[in-house]
Amino acid sequence: MKKIAIFIEKKSDKLASVGLELISETRRKVGYSAYLIAIVLGAQIGEEEINQLKVVGPDEIVIAEHDLLKVYDTHYYTTVLSDIVAKHTFDVLLLGSTILGRDLAPRLSARLHTGLTADATILDFDVSDDRISLLATRPALGGNLFATIICPKTLPQMASIRPGVFAIESFDIENIKVSHYPVTLVADSKVKIISRKKVEKDAIELSSARLIIAGGRGVANQFHDVKTIANLVGGEAAASRAVIDANIEAKDRLVGQTGANVKPAIYLALGISGAVQHVSGMEKSELIIAVNNDPDALIFKVADVSLVCDAKEVMPYLIKDLQALKGMI
Repeated sequence: MKKIAIFIEKKSDKLASVGLELISETRRKVGYSAYLIAIVLGAQIGEEEINQLKVVGPDEIVIAEHDLLKVYDTHYYTTVLSDIVAKHTFDVLLLGSTILGRDLAPRLSARLHTGLTADATILDFDVSDDRISLLATRPALGGNLFATIICPKTLPQMASIRPGVFAIESFDIENIKVSHYPVTLVADSKVKIISRKKVEKDAIELSSARLIIAGGRGVANQFHDVKTIANLVGGEAAASRAVIDANIEAKDRLVGQTGANVKPAIYLALGISGAVQHVSGMEKSELIIAVNNDPDALIFKVADVSLVCDAKEVMPYLIKDLQALKGMI
């Protein structure tokens, strides 16, 4: 049986959604022609987390528990995960391209002597009678083209995938196996963690937002209006690369190839031209409304509603109407 392993990351004592996204997408793509194994590391994996994993479609859940795995440590995580992989014949190993995943994936790839496609945004699988081949696609050359990368000579074929790209779906899988991998670790990590500091953020992560008001170069000088609109509608403000590079907004507000991938119910793009680097991060939004004074702006190719006008002139009217509407409620 062809096997695909998916590493499930724990973040702030919760399962990171990217792992659930990867299980769902893989199940959608391969159907039941491969055996899907979810691997989760931690100090305590509860029944609620196991049930959360069962819903998204794995055939098996492998749990590796140890006190030294409570918080992420490069040395311990690489050691345990490489041991698990070495004891199985996995055709494919997938990880989320989070801060943790971007540290873990290349180290694991080197330890396993196999290739890695990093920061992929599209997954596909070529399933034959004797082999399953991973086709991982990622932006290349500054986002001007997309490259599909294969790893035909070594196993497991590895890829890290950006969060927020795929939808989470439920699957009815019978008799899901739950196994516990025996972990033996000693406190001899080559990594010394001096301190940990949790950064408190007022805004929610863009990948979780259901309503996003995004501003680009065309409204960079009035970005405070973008944030006002976002506050009035209960959404999140986001930005294109031009705004981030001008130090007008923090990097965690960036949508696009080097920022967040988002799928909100509504995405309002104000003064954004629609370069492929930006579009690749928001084109899966349910409803895209674009405002730009250039009738040939690339953003209109993906927009559901297009308004050809100056976004800087539109925003004050929109703010006034939203304030009036809010006062009536």
